[in-house]
Amino acid sequence: MKHLPFQSNYRQEFAVVEQKIGNVTFYPHTDQLPQLHRALNLEFLGALPGRIARVDKRADGFHKIILRRAGLMYCANLNAARADKVRLYALPDADLVTRLTIAQQITESTPLGRVQRFRFYGPEGFFPEIRLSGKRIAFADHVLQRFTERVPNRVGADITNLLLAFYGNNLIGLPVGPGRAFVLKYNDSILAFTYKETADEYFLTTCLTVNEMSSLREERPVRAYNFHYGESFTEPANRPESVGTMQDYIEIWRRRTPLTDTTAKRNATAKQPWSWLAQRVRDIVMIEGHGHGSEIAFMDFIPGPRLMEAFPPDPFPEGEKLRARFVEKNSEMDAILAKRRAGEIGSVPAVGGASGDRGARGDVAGEQPEAGREAGADPV
Repeated sequence: MKHLPFQSNYRQEFAVVEQKIGNVTFYPHTDQLPQLHRALNLEFLGALPGRIARVDKRADGFHKIILRRAGLMYCANLNAARADKVRLYALPDADLVTRLTIAQQITESTPLGRVQRFRFYGPEGFFPEIRLSGKRIAFADHVLQRFTERVPNRVGADITNLLLAFYGNNLIGLPVGPGRAFVLKYNDSILAFTYKETADEYFLTTCLTVNEMSSLREERPVRAYNFHYGESFTEPANRPESVGTMQDYIEIWRRRTPLTDTTAKRNATAKQPWSWLAQRVRDIVMIEGHGHGSEIAFMDFIPGPRLMEAFPPDPFPEGEKLRARFVEKNSEMDAILAKRRAGEIGSVPAVGGASGDRGARGDVAGEQPEAGREAGADPV
């Protein structure tokens, strides 16, 4: 039975254990989740400036975006490879306020192999189940194994990165080889998760990079999927078809564009203390182009883990000054930031409008903002 020392200054001399009920194990143990979450949430919020730590439903889009970036940095970078194997994930609540959650891994042993599921524990208990276009989600153990083998990961960060890659992306369904797969953008290339579909569940069977895909074919209309909270789901009306995204993915497959290895940058950033990074999140968000007047909404206006952001209509002077100073020290970042902004503006002209060609946006929850990736870069 798994039994690992908990990694937190707010709860020392404490061990994280797994729970076993019949042929199913839960990690961490369900009874431990309130204690673990309290310690981690104190660590996360305690280092943030008070105005960011206190963001609630009344806050404007700009401050909700800052808290979201802070959650991504804390969960996806600093805590991606915890020694206690506690996996963290930043999720928005019903008011678009990002909450720190613990991803509880549920492993079921079956005659055909192990099946993995995840549920997310936040400040008010478990979040509603995350479903995909009305259906539950399960992973064959093979998916985790192949993701670990085929995708560049920091040591110990594979499960965190898998969660970020899958739940943090817009998915389209395409014919891959003899079957079908969910295809998504990841580190300048694409990944495909093959699946079997039942009446109430998508069961993912393996993870493929461009090197393992024997074929990737166009299909019209392009099938897009939505992550959402809870059982109820209605397909969004008047959603533009993701034709451009499909064509981009097929071109990446034809070129066999490899995955970019970002582990060196992430390792360097992960060495920075959270107390240092937390005080710079606001500057990082402003360097990206956000400021007062920025907006945030659920993807396709369906409550779930995916969000879309829109820049303010006019440049934010303080942010423009920070960006100029940052680019002066990191000249190659100017083009990266411009490309990211152009992608977001082109796909989401306004949060109040249609969400555009989903998947083309630079706003991917599983990716850390470019400015924040720069190891040791002090925006100010």
